[in-house]
Amino acid sequence: MDDTQIAQQVLATPLGSVRIRRAYYRGAHCGQAAWPYDQRVGLGGTQVRVGLAQAATRLGAQGPFAPAAETLRPLTGQRLSKRTVERLTEPVGTVAAAQEARPAASLADWQAPPAEAQPERLYVAVDGTRVPQDDGWHEAKCVTCCWDEPDGTRRARDAVRFAEAARFVALAWALAGRCGLETAQPVVLLGDGAAWIWAPIGGLLKEAVCILDWYHALEHVWTCGRALYGEGTPATAAWVQEYETLLWAGQVRAILDRSRDERAQTRSPPKRAALQALLTYVANQDDRRAYDRFRTLGLEIGSGRVEAVCKHVVGLRMKQSGMRWSKADSQNTLSLRVAWPNGDGDRLWASHPLVRAA
Repeated sequence: MDDTQIAQQVLATPLGSVRIRRAYYRGAHCGQAAWPYDQRVGLGGTQVRVGLAQAATRLGAQGPFAPAAETLRPLTGQRLSKRTVERLTEPVGTVAAAQEARPAASLADWQAPPAEAQPERLYVAVDGTRVPQDDGWHEAKCVTCCWDEPDGTRRARDAVRFAEAARFVALAWALAGRCGLETAQPVVLLGDGAAWIWAPIGGLLKEAVCILDWYHALEHVWTCGRALYGEGTPATAAWVQEYETLLWAGQVRAILDRSRDERAQTRSPPKRAALQALLTYVANQDDRRAYDRFRTLGLEIGSGRVEAVCKHVVGLRMKQSGMRWSKADSQNTLSLRVAWPNGDGDRLWASHPLVRAA
C-alpha cells in the first residue's frame, strides 16, 4: 500500500512567490516518490511555475543566461539566478530538439508531416555556418521555408541542425512538408555552391527549381577579379561589371569561354588558379545559373532569408566572445530558439517539457 503524505513548497511565479500544499506518494515496496500535482501542471520537480519558466527559457534561448536573468526581473518582477535560467533552458531545449527532429523520421516510410500552410509558391533556402564547440568548430546547417500569404504577408519557418547531410536532408524535407510542399507550385530551392545541397534536397522537394544564390555567385566573381587586378582598383570593378552583366543575362557559355581565354593568356600561376577556380565553380552549377529565365518567371534569386538565420539565429546566440558549446547544448539551444518563431512554442509546453526532462 502506498504511503500518502502532504508536502509544502514555495514556487516562484510571475505574480510572486506562493506556497503550495499537495499530496505526494511513496511506494511501500519500491520507495519511489510520486507527485501527481507536479506532473499534471508540468512542474517537473522545479521550484518555478510554468509561466515563469516559459519566460525564463525564452530569454535563455535569445541570449546569455546572466543577461537573461537580469532582463527577467523588470519584465516579471521576479528574480531568478543565472544558474536557474540555465537549469530551466537546457532541459526544455532537449525536448524542443527531439520535437523538431521527430517529423524527419517519417521520411523512412514517405509519410509526409501534415501541411500547416498552403502556399502557392514555396521557397526553401539552405546554408551553413560554423559554431565553436568543445572539440572545435562545427557546421550548423540551416534551412528556411518561406512563402507569401494571399494578403502579401511573408511567412517563414526555420530549422538548424548539427548533422550529416543525409540526416539534414530529412529535416529539410519535413519542414518543407509542414509548410505546404505537396501543393506548392513551384517549389524553389536556393543555396550556395555546396554539393550536398542540390541533388539530395532538390530530389525530395518535388523536383524543385534549383537556383544558385545570386550573391554567392557574384562573390566568386569578385574573388577572381581581386586576384587578377587587386583590391579596390578601378580595373577590378570594371572586370567584375562585365562578368556580372553576362551572369545576370544568363550568358554562362560566354563566361566560360571568356575565362578560358583569359587563363590561356595569363602567365601568373596565382591568376591562372583564380580563373580556374571561377571556371570550376560556374561549370559545376549546371542550369542553376539561368538568372534571366528565373527573373522572367518572377522567382527570387537570393537566399538572404537563410543567411539571416545563419547570422541572427545562430551567430548572435552561439558566437559571442569566449563561448564554447557542448554538442548537445548547442543543438538544444538552437532548437528552442526557433520553436516560438515557428509557432511550435505552445505545442512544446503542452508536452510538459520540464516533466519529460526531469
